[in-house]
Amino acid sequence: MNVAIIGTGGVGGYFGARLAQAGNKVSFVARGEHGRAISENGLQLLSPKGNYSLKDPNVVSSVAQLKDIELVLLGVKAWQVSEVATQLKTVISENTMVMPLQNGVMAVSELLEVLPQQNVLGGLCNIFSKIKEPGVIEHLSSEPHIIFGEPDHIVSERAKKIHYVFKHAGIENKLSDYIQGDIWKKFMLICLGGLGALTRANYGILCQSPELTEMMRQMLNEMYAVARAEGIELPESIKAKILDKTMRFAPSANSSMARDIWAGRPSELEYQNGSVVKLARRHNIEVPVNHFIYYTLLPQEQEARK
Repeated sequence: MNVAIIGTGGVGGYFGARLAQAGNKVSFVARGEHGRAISENGLQLLSPKGNYSLKDPNVVSSVAQLKDIELVLLGVKAWQVSEVATQLKTVISENTMVMPLQNGVMAVSELLEVLPQQNVLGGLCNIFSKIKEPGVIEHLSSEPHIIFGEPDHIVSERAKKIHYVFKHAGIENKLSDYIQGDIWKKFMLICLGGLGALTRANYGILCQSPELTEMMRQMLNEMYAVARAEGIELPESIKAKILDKTMRFAPSANSSMARDIWAGRPSELEYQNGSVVKLARRHNIEVPVNHFIYYTLLPQEQEARK
């Protein structure tokens, strides 16, 4: 399959390398020092599942340079999706599939504001990975996997083809018949990281403190109410399952948003706790804990974006 990776960071770099390793034709959109390192030295992947060195990868610096793409995996930050969608309009064909892997619940709707419905899939991924240094992607822990599906819940032939391509590349994946529900499950999980960002605490500290654990429980209650108001069908038991999963994280683990905020970088605050607040306002739902987290972190986010 002819695949384009837009955003060759920890997420896009890992999945792109595995797809290339399996024989797919993969183009990487990468810029700056990282892009130059990949062009000159190849893409290096360090992983408990096996290291891989991709020699002479096809690296381009802009979306406009992509050609004959069948599948686009978006590994950019959530706030970049709309801009990338506009750039893709002149590149994709009627048969191109665009799969966002961003955190948050807004990516599919933002793509559909720009691209035809026939080009858009829903997707998410779970992976702990990062750019270790320019040209080097490090997968840190856990089994990377992708969940994806058609926004209209149809299990299509094209989706089945992607499932096979991922499976052949050794990428754990699930072809979902309710991708919106799966996206919201992850969204509720990652938004708990906002509490860690605010307290500057890893998950181990959050989970050891009865008071902070109770705050996470309150956050889940708030987000579940918003999900139901948005028409997302999830069992009430999902709240306990998400909290239990969080309690089993490695004590030293933290969220990517927390790491960005701590480092003074722009983060996905708007697309995580900020989305909870804005969607809640749409439905006149009170979300006091998420509200507090969002507006307390917002000045740091605004400063990082100057």
